[in-house]
Amino acid sequence: MSKLKELARNCLQVAPFILSNTIIFIPYFLFLSLSDGTTMERILPFVLFYTFRMTGIFLLKSFKLALTSFNILIISILIGGIGCLVGVMGQFYFPAYLFSAVLLGLSASWLPAANTTVNYHEKQQGYFPLTGRKYLFILLILGGVIASLTMTRELRIPLVLGEYVLLYVAAYHTVTHYPDYEIDFNEVNQKVVSVKEFFLFLSFFVLLLFIRSARLLFNPQLLDIGIVGFSVLFLISAWYLNRQRKTWKLPLWLNLLPFAVGMCMNFLLLFGTFYVSLRLGADQLVLNLYLPYLLGIVGSAVFIKFLYRLFPEVDPKIVQLSAFIVSLFFLLFRPLFPAGIFLLSLCISATGNFLNQLYYQEKLLPQDQRIITKYSIQTKGSVTHQLLLMSVLWLLVEQENLPVKTVLQITAHRTNNPAAIQLVEQVHIISVAGLILFFSFILHEVVKTTKNQVYKENDLK
Repeated sequence: MSKLKELARNCLQVAPFILSNTIIFIPYFLFLSLSDGTTMERILPFVLFYTFRMTGIFLLKSFKLALTSFNILIISILIGGIGCLVGVMGQFYFPAYLFSAVLLGLSASWLPAANTTVNYHEKQQGYFPLTGRKYLFILLILGGVIASLTMTRELRIPLVLGEYVLLYVAAYHTVTHYPDYEIDFNEVNQKVVSVKEFFLFLSFFVLLLFIRSARLLFNPQLLDIGIVGFSVLFLISAWYLNRQRKTWKLPLWLNLLPFAVGMCMNFLLLFGTFYVSLRLGADQLVLNLYLPYLLGIVGSAVFIKFLYRLFPEVDPKIVQLSAFIVSLFFLLFRPLFPAGIFLLSLCISATGNFLNQLYYQEKLLPQDQRIITKYSIQTKGSVTHQLLLMSVLWLLVEQENLPVKTVLQITAHRTNNPAAIQLVEQVHIISVAGLILFFSFILHEVVKTTKNQVYKENDLK
C-alpha cells in the first residue's frame, strides 16, 4: 500500500512540470485539427487559443494587481482545468470549444511563468518540488499523451482534454500542499493599469487575430491588413525602444537573450509545423517535430550539465549561446532537421532555465515580477518572429509575382506547387541565418560586457 501511495504522490507532483512544458502546444495541435479552412466557427477555437496564449502575459502585466505568483498559479490552474472540462463537452456542443480556447489560452500564457517563480520560492525555503527520480513518471505520462495524439480526431480531442483535466486536478492538489504558501486574495488592488502593457496586449491581439484568421480562412485581405499593421507597430516599437534603451535596468544581452529564445520557440513550433507538413506530410509531425521537441525538454538538464563539464573554463553564457548557434546550423540541412529540432529544444529549455535563475536573482526587479518579466520579453520575441516570418513570406510572394493566397496555402500546409515549396526553402534559410546572426550579436555583447567588467575590476585593484 505504501508503494502505491508513493507512486500516486510522484504522479501528482510532476503534473505542474508537465503542464508548464506542454500546455503551450498540445491545445494548439488539438484546436488546429478542428479547422476546416472555410467557416469562421471552425477556426475560431484555434484563433482564440493562440491569440490569448500569445498575448495573455501582456494582459496580466497590464493590470498591476497585488497578486502573488502563487495566486496567479492557482488561477491559471483553475481556469485551465475548467477550460479542458468545457472542451470535452465540445464534442456535443461546438461553441463549448470557444470558451475552452479562451480559458486554455490564458492558462497557457500565465502558468509557466507563475509555476517557475513559485518553484524558485520553494527552493529558497529548502523544498524541491521536482527531483531527478521523478523524470521516469514524466516520461510515462508524456508517453500516454503522445499515444492519445495519434488517435482519430473524434477520439483524440476529448481523450487528451480529459487527460489534461486530471493533470490540472493533480497540479492543484500538488501546489496547494506546498509548505510555504497559502491562497490569499484579500490584498488585491485593481485600480492601477499599465497603459503600455495594455496597448501591447491590444495591438498584438488584433494583429494575430487578423493573421491567424487570414491563414485559416484563406482571406488575402485580412493578411494584408495584418502585415501593414505589423509594419506600423514595428516602426513605432523600434523608435520607442531606441529612446528608452538608456533607461533599461538590465544589460542589453539579458534583454536580448530571452527575446531570441522566444523567436526560436516560434520558429520551432510555427515554421517547423508547416515545413515538416509540406516536406514529409502532416502525419509525420508527431515523429519529426513534437517528439524531438518533448525529448529535448526532458533531456535539457542532463545536456547542459554535460556541456558545462566539457567546457569547465568557459563562461556558461557563452556555452549557452554557442550551443544555440550549433543547433541552428543543423537545421540548415534537411535530413538533419529532426535532429536540429531536438538540439534546438534542448537549448531552448536549458537556456530558459538558465534565464529563469538569472532573472529571479535580479534585485533591480520586484521579486514576483522577475520571471513574469522574462516570459513577457520571450513572448515579444515569439510574436515578433511570427509577424516577421509572415512578412518575409508575403514579400517573397510579391517578388515572385505569385498570388498572395500562396502565403496562406503554404502556412496551412495545402500546396504542392514547386514554386511555393521553393519559397519555403528560402524562408527556411533566411530564418535560420537571421537567428544565427542574432545569437552571434548577443554573443558579441556578452563577450564585450565580460571584458568591460574585467577592466573595471583591474582598475579597482
